[in-house]
Amino acid sequence: MVSFKQKYTASLTQWRSAVDTGHYDGEFERIYGVDEVATWRVNYLEALASFAECYGGEGQLLIARCPGQMNVMGMHVDYGGMPSVRLAVRGADTLVVARPSENSMTVRLSSLLRCPGESEGRFAPIELDLASLLPRERVDDRQALMDYAGKVCRQRLEKTGSALADDWSVLVGGQLVYLESYFRDRISLRGFDGLVWSSVSPSGGMSSSSALVVATAVAAMGVNGLVPGRDMSEEDLVDGLGTSEWIRGTRGGTADHGGMVLGRRGKLVSVGVFPACAQGEAVLPDDYAALVLDSGIVREYDEAVKEETVIAYPLGAFITREFILPRLQGTPLFTGLVEDFADRIVYIRDITCENLGISLPALYQVLAAMPQRTTLAELAAAAEAAGVSDRFEEMYQREVAGKFQLLLEDTTLFIRRRCVYGLAEQDRVGGMLDYLNEGDTSTALELIRLSHDGDLDLEIEDQVLAELGERAERGDARAQLRFLPGGYGRMTPAYDRLVRVVNEFLDAAGSEAGSVQRLGAGWGGNIGGLVRRAFVEGDQRERFQQMLRAEFGGEPELTVAVPGEGAGLLVGPEGE
Repeated sequence: MVSFKQKYTASLTQWRSAVDTGHYDGEFERIYGVDEVATWRVNYLEALASFAECYGGEGQLLIARCPGQMNVMGMHVDYGGMPSVRLAVRGADTLVVARPSENSMTVRLSSLLRCPGESEGRFAPIELDLASLLPRERVDDRQALMDYAGKVCRQRLEKTGSALADDWSVLVGGQLVYLESYFRDRISLRGFDGLVWSSVSPSGGMSSSSALVVATAVAAMGVNGLVPGRDMSEEDLVDGLGTSEWIRGTRGGTADHGGMVLGRRGKLVSVGVFPACAQGEAVLPDDYAALVLDSGIVREYDEAVKEETVIAYPLGAFITREFILPRLQGTPLFTGLVEDFADRIVYIRDITCENLGISLPALYQVLAAMPQRTTLAELAAAAEAAGVSDRFEEMYQREVAGKFQLLLEDTTLFIRRRCVYGLAEQDRVGGMLDYLNEGDTSTALELIRLSHDGDLDLEIEDQVLAELGERAERGDARAQLRFLPGGYGRMTPAYDRLVRVVNEFLDAAGSEAGSVQRLGAGWGGNIGGLVRRAFVEGDQRERFQQMLRAEFGGEPELTVAVPGEGAGLLVGPEGE
């Protein structure tokens, strides 16, 4: 039987020799493509040399890697338990060269950033003391992590005036907190020295922070003799690491991490969360490229609005389960409603026709019954009037208490338009894979634009939902929820204008030329989507570039994202 050390570790000399003599050329071709083998030989050798420069060349080393990822469809939905279409970006990798630390309670990390326009030493070295970092309480599942993160963020807010931490050490520390709790009954987590080498741009829309979390977590597991997929399921790896980022003060989901772990060569993957799993896939057509552009528009991050948008999903699920469906049960459109609907609605994702046994017109009636505006105080009063105060308090303690530092009892909550957006986006995710697999590229591209429209501050009026219900009754395929944008509301005028200018250019070239939308958390940052390859490497390239230069005020940072392999440990030179 091959031991862990034989399979995944080797001396610095062995690693260098194996990479330099072409031992890994086949693996590099599989991961990065045949044309990039020589480049990645150089990159791995540079990472190994930098590790030796920082920490010396003694001992047994391992190498972990994690790609960046791109979200093609399904923005702002993973923290509602909903899937999104992802790809692991081939050639945008975070590598971690690691070795067990002589001081078993210390983690030391240095970084080397290899991205155009970024300083290679942008992130200063960090040192973490596990003895003071790791909590006594067990935080080895999502709920415990969220509760712990709420406590940490509240203390940070009181101390610094902000619940959000900028230091990259917090991201590493968060995943270590999770790993230690998860494996507490099996091992005592030990420290390590590591060199983080990355070509995942912090401004490139490929989730560089999540790639750091996954890569350092895989390395931390490796130095403790643990292997992802063997000692921890992909489900627990993705959901746990994603939720660990809440300790930093973000309130995101886990699908970024899912795209990085579950990515497959040449495939767009529907990444489900809670539990993490691949829910479907489609091949990216050969004549299309996934494109990421740095808009140059600085994100106007609003912590208060972020909290309000995130909390809309669990509140929408509660309102539907406790107020709306009990009232509609037994009415004409709801004769098929399943009796156990209350047990079936855990996340907002569960409010679907299939899960509840209702028709699409009935679903539009449910959405129309959601309040356009409300507050936590009003919901508490409504729960008392309905005799479900105990269930409201249970939900409040699970989903709200201690987790949102800026959310007040009288904060206006835009429940309907946020939830309509989320459920429509969930339908767009499934629709996009279906359309691509059917060869209906034009409708798949239309969904990208609709998703972008859903980030505007638009209310969903009763009349719109009533008309859609009537059209659905007549069997109109365009009455599907996926064609209703919603109104999530994380857009700025300048950001929106830039997306529309690019889409107008593509639209003038035909319905199948391509589509782009905002990427990430919204408010600014990057744009991306699917475009015909002719616009990035063919006869339309120069015309496309001229338009971009004119609109972006210069040469924009542009990445062509090819679907690649997910994260993992590199097998050592003697381990095959």
